[in-house]
Formats: sequence, structure tokens, C-alpha cells
Amino acid sequence: MTALAHLPLGFQMSVPMLGLSFFVGLILFFFLLGRLSPGDGSDLVDWDPGRRADAKRILEHEDVDQMLETANRRRRAQGLPELKPDEVLQGLRRDRG
Repeated sequence: MTALAHLPLGFQMSVPMLGLSFFVGLILFFFLLGRLSPGDGSDLVDWDPGRRADAKRILEHEDVDQMLETANRRRRAQGLPELKPDEVLQGLRRDRG
């Protein structure tokens, strides 16, 4: 025996319809929210792919600087000459090309 067995048949049939209509209403709400809000969706979620690319480029540059500094510290400890950024780039181009 189900929990809804004591309810009239009309109400038992309307429970799934209530859930479906709630789901459709929720989808409709978000659709209208996106359509009627000023700007575009990226404003709502504070998303800016250009800013993300700039931040990524800055972080990669800082990573390369840190790696070069670490390599130079190790080379100084071994008595070897330091690497310059131009030398590293030339080596990368030579390895890739």
C-alpha cells in the first residue's frame, strides 16, 4: 500500500503533474531571468574570459621567472654561469623547431 493510497484518485494523479509543472516553471524562470536581465549572462556570473587569459599569462610568466631563478641558484652553487632568459628561449626554439 502506498503513502498516497488513501487520497482520492484525482489528487493522486495531480502529484506528478505538480512536480512537472514546478520543474517547467523553474526552467522558465531561469530562461526569463537570462532574457530580461541587462547585459549578457557573463555579467550575472562575473565571468570574463579575457581577464582569465591575462591572469593566466601573468602567472605563467611568474612561473618561468621562478624556475629560471631556481636554475640559476643551482648553477651558481655548482660554479656554472647563469642562464639568461634569451638563452632559455633560444634553447626552447631549437628544441621545438
